[in-house]
Amino acid sequence: MNQTIRLNITSKAQNYCPISTCAEVIADHWSVIVLRDIAICNQRTFRSILANNNERISTGVLAGRLKRLTDIGLLSFKDDPAHAQRKIYCLSSAAIDLVPILLDMSAWALTHASGSKEPIALPSGMERPQSQYSKELTDRLRTLHLDPSDMPV
Repeated sequence: MNQTIRLNITSKAQNYCPISTCAEVIADHWSVIVLRDIAICNQRTFRSILANNNERISTGVLAGRLKRLTDIGLLSFKDDPAHAQRKIYCLSSAAIDLVPILLDMSAWALTHASGSKEPIALPSGMERPQSQYSKELTDRLRTLHLDPSDMPV
């Protein structure tokens, strides 16, 4: 992420907070959807993202998010040798590091916020084990914040 964008993202806070910085980068609904479409659905061109997007993103919004994600260093692009005007979008190392978070967001939604519709098909085997720290933290938070009758078995 370039220094100007990093300073802009962190300048609102009195102290640096990594969670706030990450939220500033990925909390935009369409940015997360575009990252999902590229990383998980392997849609790597403007037209393929537009044609296959489950949420029916508009062309203007897609163009804006691709530019923003490129500007902040989560995406890059290369020219398509088969088509002079087509760009092929590539995830940066930083974006690849966000993919487990996207998968965790999916797991959370399937558990806590699934709608009445059948969820879209995502690749199987996406589950990943919870880290020891994460398990201890969530167990402690459940103890502090939940009534014992509300705790999962």
